[in-house]
Amino acid sequence: MIRRSFYYLWGSQTISNAADIIYMLSVVVLVFSSSNSLMTTILIPLFRLSAQVLSGLVAPIVLGRFRLTQVLLFSQFGQFIIFTLLLLYLWIVPEQRSFLFIFVMVFGMSFLDGWTNPARNALIPRLATGEGLMRANGMVAVSDQVVKCAGWALSGMIVAWLGSLNTLAIASCCYLAAVTVTSFIRDPLDQKESNPESSESLTDAVEPAKEKGSHWKELGEGWKIIWHNRRIRSLMIVDSVDSIGGVSWLGVFILAYVSQVLHRDASWWGFMNASFFSGTILGGLIVVGLVKRLQKNSFLYMLGALLVYVLITIVFALNTIPVAALVLFAVSGLPVQMAGIIRRTLLQTSAPPAQLPKVMAGIDVLTNLAFGLALLFMGWYADRFGMVQVYLLAAAMTAIAVLIGWWYRRDFQENEPIDQPTATGAGI
Repeated sequence: MIRRSFYYLWGSQTISNAADIIYMLSVVVLVFSSSNSLMTTILIPLFRLSAQVLSGLVAPIVLGRFRLTQVLLFSQFGQFIIFTLLLLYLWIVPEQRSFLFIFVMVFGMSFLDGWTNPARNALIPRLATGEGLMRANGMVAVSDQVVKCAGWALSGMIVAWLGSLNTLAIASCCYLAAVTVTSFIRDPLDQKESNPESSESLTDAVEPAKEKGSHWKELGEGWKIIWHNRRIRSLMIVDSVDSIGGVSWLGVFILAYVSQVLHRDASWWGFMNASFFSGTILGGLIVVGLVKRLQKNSFLYMLGALLVYVLITIVFALNTIPVAALVLFAVSGLPVQMAGIIRRTLLQTSAPPAQLPKVMAGIDVLTNLAFGLALLFMGWYADRFGMVQVYLLAAAMTAIAVLIGWWYRRDFQENEPIDQPTATGAGI
């Protein structure tokens, strides 16, 4: 079952993601055109990533003391306020702008945005249950990829046509629309809190932090659950090993592959990105259509998707034909998306609703740290051994992840969601 509030959540996140892409591209163009310095411009994603890591570290306290709908609304409204201040500053000060002020505003928005992802991923299982959960995750994944694909393509044209400041004004309207839609989301757990018959049990489920004591215990609670929960630990080990090679699909590595292996110009870089996005969109649609079949033995389906990805990556690494590379890149997006959706669904059903926000916050921190370390390692490896070896290594790491997952498969034989008595109830 999928509740009405899920569609509000889905819509608000889609609008917010579109605003993020528009604002980020506009700010990058604005800073680069004003400074003519690549190093200065690189500070923007650096401030963004640093803010999200710090936000993830304190997220367990925030998510443990406030309702998820409140966190989402505060996060998006706060981003709208900070973004409006940035926009006013850029309009009032047309010349000799302070890049430090811009970076601080980006840091503030990214810090608040760091609470959005764990809150969203923890809220989805409350708004979609049973077969609806995987279908909801598929819908979110598809919309995320569509927004990324269309957003990066259209934003560049919008910036070139309207200019950075006018494009930022469009992003501001999108943030305000996202806040408005978010205000309509209703959490079933919040509804049950008003029910006297279940108030005692719900209080224990929703507000465990008030009984826990210090902030340090709250910060460590999500990490303890990740470590002691065999299913979550297994999924994180598989994901961490797979992510080492997964960073090789980032734009900078694809650009190097196009130049070194295919011997084509940068225009093919855009073609490759478009083909990959099309594959991920198709993968999400397949999950939505086959959710009943994938619901059974979903962990094995995830391993199967990763194994298909390994085979495609090996062929991709050894290929030198540009058209074949486009096809392989598109096809690779399909198993990657399928595995990602199934993994997210398994994570969401492996912890009680009250603990899930802190678990998701901890997972986000681990994912960001693993991504950063893997990016540094693969960058060094690419410079030393070349792009063919990079993709062969990526295939090898994912193959190891599949073997590790096969070793842990018994943890997922009973592939039923854990008891979630507080997540049921009347639809909204």
